[in-house]
Amino acid sequence: MLTEAQLLSGAISPGIALAGMAVCFVAGVLGGLSGYGAGLLVTLFIAPIVGPKALIPMISVLMLINNGSRVWFYRHALDMKTVIRISVVALPMAWIGAQLYVRLDSAIIQIVLGVVLILSVPLRRMLARAQITPGPIGMYAVGGIFGFLSSLIVGAGMLIVPLLMGMGYAGAALLATDAAIAVSVNLFKAIVFGALDALSLQHFVLALVLGVCTIPGTACAAWIMRRTSLRLHTFLIEGLILVGGTSMIFGAFGS
Repeated sequence: MLTEAQLLSGAISPGIALAGMAVCFVAGVLGGLSGYGAGLLVTLFIAPIVGPKALIPMISVLMLINNGSRVWFYRHALDMKTVIRISVVALPMAWIGAQLYVRLDSAIIQIVLGVVLILSVPLRRMLARAQITPGPIGMYAVGGIFGFLSSLIVGAGMLIVPLLMGMGYAGAALLATDAAIAVSVNLFKAIVFGALDALSLQHFVLALVLGVCTIPGTACAAWIMRRTSLRLHTFLIEGLILVGGTSMIFGAFGS
């Protein structure tokens, strides 16, 4: 993985830089079409480069940019009332999660991330089949759990999509409202991780650049939304997640 000095001196090779841009573009397309998979896909690429300890703080910045662009492209369908109601409980729980994250050992984080990535495949399928009809208590409970987990793992956003669907959101309204919730939480997390010295300037800049690379993908997704099947996307993402999660676990034990 790259050190702070290497990042500062531009030690990332042109090949890796181009691959990162391509991965972020694809992640922007996939996330823009389904609201799911962008952060997980980018994680598989950057985790071996920056290491597990820097991962969640960087993903917070990257997904802030990615979801911000999704809010813009689907802004006509945004429901700010729901965004505020969920964010009100998600933000303080995200702070608690961040406090725990900075105290965990890197090897433990890597193992946890690997396990979560693998479990996210059956969990996503289970949540997709579940008929959730949440009341106010359920909404606040899921929002709090999401906020806490978002500071510890990648992919916690999968909890929000079925919640919003159960509340009657679909299409552009679902994508816009989900993205706006993610923007509020990721902005807060980026500030908290920066205050806790868990997000260096070099990692912040790298995450910012990668986040900007997702914007064209999000624009592309907005154009092709509802014009293609997401079945292939789902199978591809799940396959990458399983492979990446397994490699992270083995990498932790081998380090």
